Amino acid sequence: MRIALYGFMGAGKSALGRALAQRLNYDFIDLDEAIEKFTNNTITQIFENQGETAFRKIEHLVLKDFIKTNADNVVLSLGGGTIIQPTNRQLLDLRQFKKIYLNVSTPVLIERLKKEKNKRPLLKTIPDEDFDGFITALFFSRQKVYEVNADLKINLHQENFEQALEKLYMHLNLN
Repeated sequence: MRIALYGFMGAGKSALGRALAQRLNYDFIDLDEAIEKFTNNTITQIFENQGETAFRKIEHLVLKDFIKTNADNVVLSLGGGTIIQPTNRQLLDLRQFKKIYLNVSTPVLIERLKKEKNKRPLLKTIPDEDFDGFITALFFSRQKVYEVNADLKINLHQENFEQALEKLYMHLNLN
């Protein structure tokens, strides 16, 4: 099975994806880490030096290359904006990835992202007084695409990490 986890930044895609892959004995790929390896730059450096448009092009190329070269038994953690691009959705559909939307409430996302603001290129320049509104607006601008493209939607709001992992595992109906 091919599994692609997606959702808003801070939803836990990378951490849950890594743990899920380990539990399933699957390979794990974090798309952001693959982009950094491919470009020999951090995501932040790419955003700062080339901008979001260039980043999205690189993201697509790395996803396309990964999908061409990888077969079954993989958990792929996508970036928060990856699934927004129609060409990326087509690639995932072509290779029959099970697309799982990790839905986390905006208050939980805001709380998590405030702690990571300086590590996130899209958030670094947002003034503190505008932060909650920015996150809320960006989340709602992406929510419909997140919703309609999910093969499976998992609501994760107050669960701790182990509970969230168990919920994800149980929803996959693999036991």
